[in-house]
Amino acid sequence: MGRVILCETKPATTSYIFPNTRIEVFSYEELCYYIYNNIALISEEYIGVPMFQWIKNELGLPELSATLMRLKEKQGTDLTDLLTAILTFKEYYSIDEVKDFILKRERIKNLSAPQFAKLKADGFLRYHKYLKALSIYDEILEKNPDLKNVDLLGAIYHNRAVALANNFELESALNSYLRSYELTGSRKSIKEYLLLMATMKDREEVLSIAEFYDAKDMVEDIYYAISDAEQDVLGSPVYHRMEKAIYHYEKNNLTDFSKRLDTVIEMLKTEFRGQME
Repeated sequence: MGRVILCETKPATTSYIFPNTRIEVFSYEELCYYIYNNIALISEEYIGVPMFQWIKNELGLPELSATLMRLKEKQGTDLTDLLTAILTFKEYYSIDEVKDFILKRERIKNLSAPQFAKLKADGFLRYHKYLKALSIYDEILEKNPDLKNVDLLGAIYHNRAVALANNFELESALNSYLRSYELTGSRKSIKEYLLLMATMKDREEVLSIAEFYDAKDMVEDIYYAISDAEQDVLGSPVYHRMEKAIYHYEKNNLTDFSKRLDTVIEMLKTEFRGQME
Protein backbone atom coordinates (compact mmCIF):
# COMPACT_ATOMS: atom_id res chain seq x y z
CA MET A 1 0.00 0.00 0.00
CA GLY A 2 3.01 2.37 -0.09
CA ARG A 3 3.63 2.85 3.65
CA VAL A 4 3.51 0.97 6.96
CA ILE A 5 -0.11 0.91 8.16
CA LEU A 6 -0.80 0.09 11.80
CA CYS A 7 -3.99 -1.96 11.96
CA GLU A 8 -6.07 -1.88 15.15
CA THR A 9 -9.12 -3.62 13.69
CA LYS A 10 -9.36 -7.32 12.84
CA PRO A 11 -7.62 -8.08 9.51
CA ALA A 12 -9.59 -9.96 6.89
CA THR A 13 -8.87 -13.53 5.87
CA THR A 14 -10.03 -12.73 2.35
CA SER A 15 -9.06 -9.41 0.79
CA TYR A 16 -11.27 -6.90 -0.95
CA ILE A 17 -9.94 -6.23 -4.46
CA PHE A 18 -10.63 -2.95 -6.23
CA PRO A 19 -11.61 -4.06 -9.75
CA ASN A 20 -9.89 -1.34 -11.78
CA THR A 21 -6.45 -1.38 -10.08
CA ARG A 22 -6.51 -4.97 -8.71
CA ILE A 23 -5.16 -3.57 -5.42
CA GLU A 24 -6.02 -5.75 -2.41
CA VAL A 25 -6.87 -4.44 1.05
CA PHE A 26 -7.04 -6.64 4.16
CA SER A 27 -8.10 -4.24 6.91
CA TYR A 28 -10.25 -1.22 7.69
CA GLU A 29 -7.11 0.90 7.88
CA GLU A 30 -5.90 -0.23 4.45
CA LEU A 31 -9.35 0.46 3.03
CA CYS A 32 -9.25 4.01 4.42
CA TYR A 33 -5.74 4.58 3.10
CA TYR A 34 -6.70 3.43 -0.38
CA ILE A 35 -9.83 5.60 -0.46
CA TYR A 36 -8.01 8.68 0.85
CA ASN A 37 -5.18 8.44 -1.67
CA ASN A 38 -7.10 7.38 -4.79
CA ILE A 39 -9.93 9.87 -5.10
CA ALA A 40 -9.95 9.83 -8.91
CA LEU A 41 -9.88 6.03 -9.18
CA ILE A 42 -12.90 5.32 -6.99
CA SER A 43 -16.35 5.44 -8.57
CA GLU A 44 -19.70 4.69 -6.98
CA GLU A 45 -19.94 1.29 -8.69
CA TYR A 46 -17.13 0.02 -6.44
CA ILE A 47 -18.79 1.21 -3.22
CA GLY A 48 -21.70 -1.19 -3.05
CA VAL A 49 -23.05 -4.43 -1.63
CA PRO A 50 -19.96 -6.62 -2.30
CA MET A 51 -17.79 -4.18 -0.31
CA PHE A 52 -20.42 -3.79 2.42
CA GLN A 53 -20.65 -7.57 2.84
CA TRP A 54 -16.86 -7.78 3.01
CA ILE A 55 -16.80 -5.06 5.69
CA LYS A 56 -19.42 -6.96 7.70
CA ASN A 57 -18.16 -10.52 7.30
CA GLU A 58 -14.41 -10.13 6.91
CA LEU A 59 -13.67 -7.03 8.98
CA GLY A 60 -16.30 -7.76 11.61
CA LEU A 61 -17.79 -4.26 11.34
CA PRO A 62 -21.56 -4.83 10.97
CA GLU A 63 -22.39 -1.31 12.21
CA LEU A 64 -20.38 0.30 9.42
CA SER A 65 -21.82 -2.11 6.87
CA ALA A 66 -25.38 -1.30 7.97
CA THR A 67 -24.69 2.45 7.85
CA LEU A 68 -23.36 2.18 4.32
CA MET A 69 -26.34 0.09 3.20
CA ARG A 70 -28.76 2.71 4.57
CA LEU A 71 -26.84 5.54 2.91
CA LYS A 72 -26.68 3.70 -0.42
CA GLU A 73 -30.46 3.25 -0.41
CA LYS A 74 -31.17 6.83 0.69
CA GLN A 75 -32.17 9.22 -2.08
CA GLY A 76 -29.70 12.03 -2.57
CA THR A 77 -26.66 10.17 -1.20
CA ASP A 78 -23.56 10.72 -3.31
CA LEU A 79 -20.17 9.04 -3.42
CA THR A 80 -18.60 11.57 -1.05
CA ASP A 81 -21.19 10.68 1.63
CA LEU A 82 -20.34 6.98 1.37
CA LEU A 83 -16.57 7.49 1.42
CA THR A 84 -16.78 9.94 4.33
CA ALA A 85 -18.84 7.43 6.32
CA ILE A 86 -16.03 4.89 5.91
CA LEU A 87 -13.26 7.34 6.79
CA THR A 88 -15.02 8.66 9.91
CA PHE A 89 -16.16 5.32 11.36
CA LYS A 90 -12.94 5.09 13.35
CA GLU A 91 -10.16 7.64 13.85
CA TYR A 92 -7.59 6.50 11.31
CA TYR A 93 -7.67 10.00 9.80
CA SER A 94 -8.06 13.19 11.81
CA ILE A 95 -11.04 15.53 11.44
CA ASP A 96 -8.86 18.01 9.53
CA GLU A 97 -7.68 15.27 7.16
CA VAL A 98 -11.26 14.16 6.49
CA LYS A 99 -12.26 17.79 5.83
CA ASP A 100 -9.36 18.05 3.38
CA PHE A 101 -10.55 14.84 1.68
CA ILE A 102 -14.07 16.26 1.29
CA LEU A 103 -12.66 19.49 -0.19
CA LYS A 104 -10.64 17.47 -2.71
CA ARG A 105 -13.80 15.55 -3.64
CA GLU A 106 -15.61 18.86 -4.21
CA ARG A 107 -12.74 20.23 -6.31
CA ILE A 108 -12.84 17.12 -8.50
CA LYS A 109 -16.47 17.89 -9.36
CA ASN A 110 -15.32 21.21 -10.84
CA LEU A 111 -12.56 19.75 -13.02
CA SER A 112 -12.94 19.71 -16.78
CA ALA A 113 -13.26 16.32 -18.47
CA PRO A 114 -9.59 16.35 -19.64
CA GLN A 115 -8.37 17.35 -16.15
CA PHE A 116 -10.32 14.57 -14.46
CA ALA A 117 -9.25 12.00 -17.04
CA LYS A 118 -5.61 13.00 -16.55
CA LEU A 119 -5.97 12.62 -12.77
CA LYS A 120 -7.42 9.14 -13.30
CA ALA A 121 -4.62 8.16 -15.68
CA ASP A 122 -2.05 9.41 -13.17
CA GLY A 123 -3.58 7.07 -10.59
CA PHE A 124 -3.14 4.08 -12.88
CA LEU A 125 0.41 5.21 -13.63
CA ARG A 126 1.17 5.28 -9.90
CA TYR A 127 0.11 1.61 -9.67
CA HIS A 128 2.25 0.67 -12.71
CA LYS A 129 -0.81 0.08 -14.88
CA TYR A 130 1.05 1.58 -17.81
CA LEU A 131 -1.23 0.41 -20.62
CA LYS A 132 -4.37 1.64 -18.86
CA ALA A 133 -2.74 5.00 -18.15
CA LEU A 134 -1.48 5.28 -21.72
CA SER A 135 -4.89 4.55 -23.21
CA ILE A 136 -6.43 7.37 -21.14
CA TYR A 137 -3.69 9.89 -22.01
CA ASP A 138 -4.12 9.05 -25.70
CA GLU A 139 -7.90 9.33 -25.44
CA ILE A 140 -7.58 12.82 -23.91
CA LEU A 141 -5.33 13.93 -26.77
CA GLU A 142 -7.61 12.41 -29.42
CA LYS A 143 -10.80 13.93 -27.98
CA ASN A 144 -9.27 17.34 -27.28
CA PRO A 145 -7.09 18.28 -30.29
CA ASP A 146 -7.52 21.99 -29.52
CA LEU A 147 -6.77 21.83 -25.78
CA LYS A 148 -5.58 25.30 -24.78
CA ASN A 149 -4.35 24.55 -21.25
CA VAL A 150 -0.60 24.38 -21.98
CA ASP A 151 0.39 23.24 -18.48
CA LEU A 152 -2.18 20.43 -18.55
CA LEU A 153 -1.14 19.39 -22.04
CA GLY A 154 2.53 19.39 -21.08
CA ALA A 155 1.82 17.27 -18.00
CA ILE A 156 -0.17 14.79 -20.10
CA TYR A 157 2.67 14.41 -22.60
CA HIS A 158 5.22 14.02 -19.78
CA ASN A 159 3.28 11.29 -17.97
CA ARG A 160 2.39 9.66 -21.28
CA ALA A 161 6.14 9.41 -21.93
CA VAL A 162 6.62 7.71 -18.56
CA ALA A 163 4.00 5.10 -19.47
CA LEU A 164 5.53 4.58 -22.92
CA ALA A 165 9.06 4.20 -21.54
CA ASN A 166 7.91 1.60 -19.02
CA ASN A 167 6.21 -0.27 -21.86
CA PHE A 168 9.53 -0.18 -23.80
CA GLU A 169 8.14 2.08 -26.54
CA LEU A 170 11.29 4.14 -26.29
CA GLU A 171 11.21 6.26 -29.45
CA SER A 172 7.60 7.26 -28.77
CA ALA A 173 8.54 8.06 -25.18
CA LEU A 174 11.38 10.33 -26.35
CA ASN A 175 9.01 12.18 -28.68
CA SER A 176 6.46 12.61 -25.90
CA TYR A 177 9.07 13.98 -23.46
CA LEU A 178 10.21 16.45 -26.12
CA ARG A 179 6.65 17.55 -26.81
CA SER A 180 6.17 18.20 -23.10
CA TYR A 181 9.37 20.23 -23.01
CA GLU A 182 8.36 22.23 -26.09
CA LEU A 183 5.06 23.12 -24.45
CA THR A 184 6.27 24.01 -20.96
CA GLY A 185 10.06 24.30 -21.01
CA SER A 186 10.07 21.89 -18.05
CA ARG A 187 13.57 20.86 -16.97
CA LYS A 188 12.03 17.72 -15.49
CA SER A 189 10.88 16.64 -18.96
CA ILE A 190 14.21 17.33 -20.62
CA LYS A 191 16.03 15.49 -17.82
CA GLU A 192 13.82 12.42 -18.33
CA TYR A 193 14.40 12.73 -22.07
CA LEU A 194 18.18 12.77 -21.57
CA LEU A 195 17.99 9.91 -19.07
CA LEU A 196 16.18 7.74 -21.58
CA MET A 197 18.53 8.87 -24.34
CA ALA A 198 21.50 7.83 -22.16
CA THR A 199 20.23 4.25 -22.17
CA MET A 200 20.23 4.26 -25.98
CA LYS A 201 23.18 6.45 -27.11
CA ASP A 202 26.82 6.83 -26.14
CA ARG A 203 27.88 9.46 -23.63
CA GLU A 204 29.35 11.88 -26.16
CA GLU A 205 26.10 12.03 -28.08
CA VAL A 206 24.13 12.54 -24.88
CA LEU A 207 26.47 15.38 -23.89
CA SER A 208 25.97 17.00 -27.28
CA ILE A 209 22.17 16.79 -27.00
CA ALA A 210 22.31 18.10 -23.42
CA GLU A 211 24.38 21.07 -24.58
CA PHE A 212 21.81 21.85 -27.27
CA TYR A 213 19.10 22.02 -24.60
CA ASP A 214 21.33 23.94 -22.16
CA ALA A 215 21.20 20.99 -19.77
CA LYS A 216 24.82 19.81 -19.46
CA ASP A 217 24.56 20.22 -15.69
CA MET A 218 22.14 17.27 -15.64
CA VAL A 219 24.39 14.70 -17.29
CA GLU A 220 26.40 13.64 -14.26
CA ASP A 221 23.26 13.02 -12.18
CA ILE A 222 21.76 11.07 -15.05
CA TYR A 223 24.65 8.62 -15.19
CA TYR A 224 24.61 8.23 -11.41
CA ALA A 225 20.91 7.36 -11.67
CA ILE A 226 21.61 4.78 -14.37
CA SER A 227 24.35 3.23 -12.23
CA ASP A 228 21.96 2.95 -9.27
CA ALA A 229 19.30 1.41 -11.50
CA GLU A 230 21.77 -1.18 -12.78
CA GLN A 231 22.48 -2.23 -9.20
CA ASP A 232 18.74 -2.62 -8.59
CA VAL A 233 18.43 -4.83 -11.67
CA LEU A 234 21.32 -7.01 -10.47
CA GLY A 235 19.37 -7.70 -7.29
CA SER A 236 16.07 -8.49 -8.98
CA PRO A 237 14.56 -12.03 -9.00
CA VAL A 238 14.24 -12.00 -12.81
CA TYR A 239 17.93 -11.18 -13.23
CA HIS A 240 18.99 -14.00 -10.90
CA ARG A 241 16.78 -16.51 -12.68
CA MET A 242 18.13 -15.35 -16.03
CA GLU A 243 21.69 -15.69 -14.71
CA LYS A 244 21.03 -19.31 -13.70
CA ALA A 245 19.44 -20.03 -17.08
CA ILE A 246 22.53 -18.69 -18.88
CA TYR A 247 24.79 -20.75 -16.60
CA HIS A 248 22.99 -23.96 -17.64
CA TYR A 249 23.10 -22.90 -21.30
CA GLU A 250 26.87 -22.40 -21.11
CA LYS A 251 27.17 -25.87 -19.50
CA ASN A 252 25.14 -27.25 -22.41
CA ASN A 253 22.45 -28.39 -19.96
CA LEU A 254 19.66 -27.39 -22.33
CA THR A 255 16.83 -29.08 -20.40
CA ASP A 256 17.47 -27.01 -17.26
CA PHE A 257 18.13 -23.94 -19.40
CA SER A 258 14.74 -24.32 -21.06
CA LYS A 259 12.92 -24.81 -17.73
CA ARG A 260 14.53 -21.74 -16.15
CA LEU A 261 13.92 -19.61 -19.23
CA ASP A 262 10.25 -20.67 -19.20
CA THR A 263 10.08 -19.47 -15.58
CA VAL A 264 11.52 -16.07 -16.52
CA ILE A 265 9.08 -15.72 -19.42
CA GLU A 266 6.16 -16.66 -17.16
CA MET A 267 7.21 -14.02 -14.60
CA LEU A 268 7.32 -11.37 -17.32
CA LYS A 269 3.98 -12.49 -18.74
CA THR A 270 2.38 -12.34 -15.27
CA GLU A 271 3.68 -8.79 -14.84
CA PHE A 272 2.28 -7.83 -18.26
CA ARG A 273 -1.10 -9.42 -17.52
CA GLY A 274 -1.23 -7.37 -14.32
CA GLN A 275 -1.21 -4.23 -16.46
CA MET A 276 -4.09 -5.52 -18.56
CA GLU A 277 -6.44 -6.34 -15.64
